[in-house]
Amino acid sequence: MDSSVRLPIIEAHRGASDECPENTLSAFRRAVELGAASIELDIHETKDGELVVMHDETVDRTTRGKGRLAALTLAELRALDCGAWKHARFAGERIPTLAEALELSRAHGVRFNVEVKAFSSPRAAERLVGLLREYAPAGGTHVVSSFHVDALLQVRQADAGVPLAMLGNFPAILDAARHHGFPWIHGAYRGVSSAVVTAAHAAAVQVMIWTMDEPGLLAYYAGMGVDKVCTNRPRLMLAEADVLAALLP
Repeated sequence: MDSSVRLPIIEAHRGASDECPENTLSAFRRAVELGAASIELDIHETKDGELVVMHDETVDRTTRGKGRLAALTLAELRALDCGAWKHARFAGERIPTLAEALELSRAHGVRFNVEVKAFSSPRAAERLVGLLREYAPAGGTHVVSSFHVDALLQVRQADAGVPLAMLGNFPAILDAARHHGFPWIHGAYRGVSSAVVTAAHAAAVQVMIWTMDEPGLLAYYAGMGVDKVCTNRPRLMLAEADVLAALLP
C-alpha cells in the first residue's frame, strides 16, 4: 500500500451486530473485545424521560412487546427481552440505557457515535450532553450524529464542545457541515467519492461511511482518505485492517 495511506477507524454499527443482538450490551462488549475503537448506537427517550438504546421507534421488531418507546416507561421497557430474537443464547438481554452503554468508555476507552433521531424537549439534549461528559473516554470525546440539523443544533446549544456529525447523502451533507461548522459527515458508502473526501478535508471535515460490510473494499476506501468505516461486521473488518497495516511501510 501507498505509505501515505492512513487506515480508517473501524466503527461497530449497533455494536457487533452480526454476532449479537443489535444495540445491546452484549453487542457493545463484543465490539470492545474485538478491538473496535468506536461503536455506533441509536437513542430514544422513554415516556419518563430516560435515554435508552434502540434503533427503531417501536419495540416491535427486536422484542416480543409492542408500542413506541416514547409511550413506554423505563420499567416497562426493562421487562422486555431484546435478545432472544437473535438467538436463544441471548435470551434475557434487556434494553440498555445510554448510561449503561457509555459506562464501557470508563473501563475500555471506547468511543461512541450516538445517533439522535429527535428530541422531545431541550431537557433531553441537556441530559444527553451531561451523560457524554460524565462518561467521556480518556483523552477524547464521543460524537453525536443525526439526519436532522435541528437535533444537532440543540446539542450544540447544550454543549458547544460536543463533536457533531451530519448524517445523510453525499455531497449535500458536506454543504450542511460547512454551513454549520460540523466536524464530521456520515454518509452511505456507495455515495462517497474522492472529490467529496478531498473537499471535506479541505474544510477540516472528517468523513465516515456506513454501512460497509465488505472487508475487501477497505483498502479502496482507505486509499480514498475516508476517516472512519462503520460496519455490521467488525470482526472481519478489523482483521482486514490488520492485514493492511502489515503492508504499510
